[in-house]
Amino acid sequence: MPGPDLCPVLLGTDLGIYAMARSFHEAYGVRSVVVSEQGRGPINDSAILENVFTGAGASEEDTLAALTAVARAHPGSHRVLVVNSDHQLAFVLRNRARLAEDYTIPYADAAAIEQLGDKRAMNEVLAACGVPTPRTVEVAPVPRRPEDWRGAASDLTFPIVMKPFAGAEFEELSFPGRRKVYRLADAEELVTELDRIAAAGYEGTMLLQELIPGDDTANRVVNCYRDARGVLTMAASGRVLLAMHQPTFIGNSAIIMVDYDPALVDAVRRVLDAVDYRGFASVDFKVDPRDGVARLLDINPRPGRSHYYVNVGGASTARALVADFVLEEPLPPQQARQEGVYAYIPTFVLGRYVRDRELLARARAVLRRRRAVHPLAYGADRSPRRRLYRLLAQINQLRALRRYYPRPTDTGF
Repeated sequence: MPGPDLCPVLLGTDLGIYAMARSFHEAYGVRSVVVSEQGRGPINDSAILENVFTGAGASEEDTLAALTAVARAHPGSHRVLVVNSDHQLAFVLRNRARLAEDYTIPYADAAAIEQLGDKRAMNEVLAACGVPTPRTVEVAPVPRRPEDWRGAASDLTFPIVMKPFAGAEFEELSFPGRRKVYRLADAEELVTELDRIAAAGYEGTMLLQELIPGDDTANRVVNCYRDARGVLTMAASGRVLLAMHQPTFIGNSAIIMVDYDPALVDAVRRVLDAVDYRGFASVDFKVDPRDGVARLLDINPRPGRSHYYVNVGGASTARALVADFVLEEPLPPQQARQEGVYAYIPTFVLGRYVRDRELLARARAVLRRRRAVHPLAYGADRSPRRRLYRLLAQINQLRALRRYYPRPTDTGF
């Protein structure tokens, strides 16, 4: 076991990065080093991590220099570099040869990750594996071809969903009206949004997708880790009770009830086996109320922002990674079957947003037996400033719900 010789180094500042540091601390008692441009609530004032700031607007070379300095400061440690966003993962893949001189890089090779992110190739894999997906077509914002855009959308029925093909490139753009996922009411709104996206400098592909009906509770999440032997050493699934609805956070879960679904986990296993993928995968499904079929919406080569629900369910993201890439030892499969609720937003809102009374009663029964787990509320990391940040963040999330999603809808938008 690595113990004090393990030095996790994490890139980023968000909830998922802190949750990964928490997972490492719970499993091994080690502090992580977090490298970012500047401080932010989830990583500030923490006893379980050390912050290294590169300064606002830091270049890629600045980040590489900071990582080199961290490696020099921890010469006797087994340093493992972890990221949890598309653009940070792209950074690691671009600089893998240089980073590998100082760090274990616990990600599949670029070809495997690109295949997982290639929607065209993956649609063929999903079809071959018998995993249903929404109908999807592609459009390019550049050059401007409104008639082609309308023609592509004619294969779908409005309202539809639109999202970027290249998440890393789109993540780095900032412009008024930017969303993680777009709900488009008609062809004219499609043209308007594509023009806006093109003006912001995005020259990649956008995906137009059938909108699967159902509120947030129709969503399911699956997180897996597949090791070098091709074994799922970590598997979890959850029932989304409430999602986040701010434009740039659509698709992120706010409250998840651990709910191990062997059929969904097996569907993900078949897909990962088909492409011989190694590492973390986070997968979003939505159960179509028209036929009861769970359709795969997205598959990502990283743990995901809300991955700590895995730990709530009794598994460990950190142990899966360390066993595979650091210890290079087989880890018995971990299945997150312990009942519990992951909650970034106070659970008293469930009475408003969970319209299925049977599901609400089930969730409340779980909460009576075990309090909800907030990913930032860690007993080993008590701090008055952190408690204040959590309180203010929860207030802000409640305000955002009131603004962007005051009542549940039949589409989740």
